[in-house]
Amino acid sequence: MKKLISLTIILLIGFIFTGCPQGSVTWKTIKTVRVMLFSFDKNGIYPYIEEFNKNELGISVYADSLSETIEYAQSFSFGNKVFAMENPNEIYYTNTIDSLNIITLYDFDTDHLKGSNINDMLLFLDGMGKTHKVEISSLSDVTHIFKLSAIPQNDSLQFEITGRITGENNFSEKTELVILN
Repeated sequence: MKKLISLTIILLIGFIFTGCPQGSVTWKTIKTVRVMLFSFDKNGIYPYIEEFNKNELGISVYADSLSETIEYAQSFSFGNKVFAMENPNEIYYTNTIDSLNIITLYDFDTDHLKGSNINDMLLFLDGMGKTHKVEISSLSDVTHIFKLSAIPQNDSLQFEITGRITGENNFSEKTELVILN
């Protein structure tokens, strides 16, 4: 009788602990980046590229092309649907975008003439819409969104963004030229 109870308990525990759902782990590697100069609309929503409000401008740097490696896991339990505990599909990035420097290609204001680094006037924009003063070149993430803290004094705006994709290479990308009205 003790053997039957012990066997039942072992099978029950095995049923419960092997009850993870089928899932996958995706490993994404950034190969290239894209950059964008954008504006915020009257409600603070971005990116807004239909019209440019020179008082509310931002720059973003984000992953463009990615390579992916997907690892699939499959459970052999009858309880895999019953005891699902977490999201079975996980995504991890194997590298980041860092060492950013943003250069204006046209005179921005009297302190930032053509060819000047404008990192000092960029504010980090977090997911809640709050801005923070940070050292831009020390950030490391898969997406960077910045808000300009100064208003351009000239009508032509274009920036060159340089940086590094960790484990890959350095990059240099230009935003589209924007002529303000």
